[in-house]
Amino acid sequence: MIIGTAGHVDHGKTELIKALTGVDTDRLKEEKERGISIDIGFAPFYLPGGRLAGVVDVPGHEKFIHNMLAGIGGIDLVLMVVDATEGVMPQTREHLDILELLGILKGLVVITKIDLVDEEWLEMVVEEVKESFKGTFLEGAPLHLVSSVTKAGIPELKKEIAAMAVSLAAKDADAPLRIPVDRVFTIAGFGTVVTGTIISGTVKTGEIVEVVPPGKEFRVRGLQVHGEAVGEASAGQRVAVNLSGLEKREVLRGSVVAAPGYFRPTRFLDTRLKLLSSAHKTLVNLSPVHFYLGTARVVAKLLLLGCDELAPGEEGFVQCRLDRPLVARRGDRFIIRSYSPMVTIGGGVVLDEHPPRHKRFKPGVLEKLEDLHKDDPLPFVMQKLEESRGATLAELAQLLKMGLAPLSDLLERARKENKVVLIGDYYVTAGNIDAWGTALLKELARFHSEKPLWPGMHKAQLSGIFPRKITGRAYDSLLDYYKQKGLIEIKGDIISRKDFIPRPTAMQEQKIEEILRFFIQGGITPPSLKELWSSLSLKKEEGESYLEYLINKGSIVRVSEEIFLHSEPYAKCLDILKEHFRANKSISLAQYRDLLGSSRKYAQALLEHFDSCKFTRRLGDERVPWKLPV
Repeated sequence: MIIGTAGHVDHGKTELIKALTGVDTDRLKEEKERGISIDIGFAPFYLPGGRLAGVVDVPGHEKFIHNMLAGIGGIDLVLMVVDATEGVMPQTREHLDILELLGILKGLVVITKIDLVDEEWLEMVVEEVKESFKGTFLEGAPLHLVSSVTKAGIPELKKEIAAMAVSLAAKDADAPLRIPVDRVFTIAGFGTVVTGTIISGTVKTGEIVEVVPPGKEFRVRGLQVHGEAVGEASAGQRVAVNLSGLEKREVLRGSVVAAPGYFRPTRFLDTRLKLLSSAHKTLVNLSPVHFYLGTARVVAKLLLLGCDELAPGEEGFVQCRLDRPLVARRGDRFIIRSYSPMVTIGGGVVLDEHPPRHKRFKPGVLEKLEDLHKDDPLPFVMQKLEESRGATLAELAQLLKMGLAPLSDLLERARKENKVVLIGDYYVTAGNIDAWGTALLKELARFHSEKPLWPGMHKAQLSGIFPRKITGRAYDSLLDYYKQKGLIEIKGDIISRKDFIPRPTAMQEQKIEEILRFFIQGGITPPSLKELWSSLSLKKEEGESYLEYLINKGSIVRVSEEIFLHSEPYAKCLDILKEHFRANKSISLAQYRDLLGSSRKYAQALLEHFDSCKFTRRLGDERVPWKLPV
């Protein structure tokens, strides 16, 4: 677990952490000289009972709110610190607003420096604190009175923190790895080290991770948790990661160490934004703001999608257009501060980290965002699956940045609700399946109309109506799905509409009979196709359609691209071959030519055809029987 501090400058946050952990989190020379925290600091905290927690100390001064925001995002429990000599101050209120906007739900209140005030003053400060925190997540939270100098109240505070730790929900260690970087430095002999809180997933020494940006992969050379070398670290821990080959200039606060392939930088975010009731003015469309997410800080323009302006205290759907890309995922919380003067004015939650550009006041867009704003993650899964036009479980997990187990459960629920169809190992929305089925029938109807004598389209030709990424087994499974639904027939590689039968007209029947007579008369040495079309005054395309019709009826056999035989002489040629193999183990081309009484051209074409049918197998210059038909 990660414990964070919050509160006004010089209210004793750093001294409190020192009293709890024995560690001074002010590491910078300037911090020592000025006596205030400037950047975030960290300390290990062994709770009563032995559990190890990490503590993040954040600066309280208003000039360093951007540093405070870089450290506060990954915490599980907050200690809201108030100085007994001053009571609630401006940064106390601003920090409280930030914590609420970030969705932090667990905390306790610590009033410090009680050794500097009398009991009557202390009672007044306690009442002020309780009144100030009414209506917030800290209303009714445990309140402790302590002195970091005399250690009064410190043992009781430790016990309270340990008790609250039991009720904290564990972070998802099975989700894709994600560590927002808050510090980068180099160590002589080791190279570049980045530090951060593991938001999700697990990282191991020796494995490959991706740093985004710059979007490069590096090997984990070493890991430390609170200064101790470890082989593995999981969600909820503070970690220092030594990465082989990473240059310090390539990474900065706001980058993310992540599982390779899962996270891509984005410059657009669909969000639900809340403007604080204390905001100093109305927010108008395309207002520039300072935008904070995780450890990243950028400038954003806010496109108000459903209104012309947001008044203090109001909420709305907003597309945030960022001046620099950052890494985000659905569910992330963010903070906005006014461009000038820089004060916290609101925050919200990311609904979609890779949305298309939107136009304002579009009902369809607003309806989709309403779905995404629900606690149920299924609408987001469905929208991304619809946009991707189908995906495997692994592909969808990468797209959604989710663990395989929870995603599989969601998809199974969607299947039971008839929203998703599983085709082989490929998930497709019911809407896409229906649309593709309509397109499939339309394409087959067009083909049957243009070529009524053909039995159907070749499978390879038909694949063009589906997304390119649907290939191989997924395509076969898709066709089988439509067959099971009674929409199509599949015969080998030929696809037709259900119950389609080629039906020639009377004139076409006449031509077909003439073609058959030609082949019967030709026997095992039939005329060439060119001669056939010429003698019957047929165009090549018309003749080929008749020929295809006869092949599919079984009246004609395609021996090669140029040679076709009537089924009766073809059967005779096969019988001659079978008869020879009753008394012989092999046959040569010359032998077969002599047995047929034909030219070498036809004998060779037949033997090659039998090879392709696996009736025979070629060994050197001879053929041997293989899978001859009975």
